[in-house]
Amino acid sequence: MYKVLMIIAVLLVSANVNAQMNQITFDTTAQKDILIGECNREGMLHPLFAEYYNTEYGAYSPAPETLMLLSAFGHDYKITIVMGSWCGDSHEQVPRFLKTADLAGFPEENIRIICVNKKKTAPGFEEELIPLNIEKVPTFIFNSMAADGREIGRIIETPLESLETDWLKILENL
Repeated sequence: MYKVLMIIAVLLVSANVNAQMNQITFDTTAQKDILIGECNREGMLHPLFAEYYNTEYGAYSPAPETLMLLSAFGHDYKITIVMGSWCGDSHEQVPRFLKTADLAGFPEENIRIICVNKKKTAPGFEEELIPLNIEKVPTFIFNSMAADGREIGRIIETPLESLETDWLKILENL
């Protein structure tokens, strides 16, 4: 009986976590439906957002030599992406970044995506977002997986050179 209760509890917790993922709300400032809060690729593949995701993901070709160098750094860091599903730069850069991560073999579980509204907030995520000081989206924040979890770099809005080159430069400064 104890095992059955534990299984039910785990299923309920899992269902609750998934229910909070990929929330869509109407944004009165943007005057359209947006993703808000914790998100993953499934949310970006929702029919409201899939066109930009599929187009940019499919069209982007990161430099193979840079991908090899990224892979060589390993995966001892996490990346938080703060994006707006209403934002043109997010439409372009987030799918490209995720393709770069895929081709470099970067684990998806080391990437967290938080979708914000036009005020750069998301209900329930204020305590996380305020210290991140997000001014523009998308913002890609790289954090060490060491105990201090310190920030090691950012790509803000658009890359200076390319996503993969800017990512590599952040890792080279470790």
